[in-house]
Amino acid sequence: MDETSSTSSTSSTGSGRPGPVGERGGTVVVGVDGSKASRIALRWACAEARARGGHVVALSVWHLYPLAPPDRVGASPWWFTTDPEEATRALLDEVVGEIAPDFPDVTIEREVVSGHAAEELVRRSETADTLVVGATGTGGFAGMLLGSTGGAVVEHAHCTVVLAR
Repeated sequence: MDETSSTSSTSSTGSGRPGPVGERGGTVVVGVDGSKASRIALRWACAEARARGGHVVALSVWHLYPLAPPDRVGASPWWFTTDPEEATRALLDEVVGEIAPDFPDVTIEREVVSGHAAEELVRRSETADTLVVGATGTGGFAGMLLGSTGGAVVEHAHCTVVLAR
């Protein structure tokens, strides 16, 4: 981890699952959206899985708005392909391909799903030991430092949550 990276963790009280950071084995789920923060999160998840003898599930979620105004068509990368799942998978493959060589002894499963990122991450937290997300918020007060997905995940997750920055 470079000196500009930092993490914080919180344990959810909702499920009573142990899953503390540092426990041996288990599943570390990480949200990957291609951002710098999600790359840091994936790197952290891999290091944690290696230390615990666990594995990583890298999850990318895609979502299309049902209608796009004509002036937005062509302005978003989703509109450059007929298959948004394919575009999301390519992005996930790129990010995992960038980080995986530094962790050859860690198994990284890749999952691409359609839905809302926070909801899918919370759903995956039901079977994960640790959930890692990048803290991408840039706001002027503490609550905005998480980003909307991170805030929702911290509030509703069923396991330990790590916010990587």
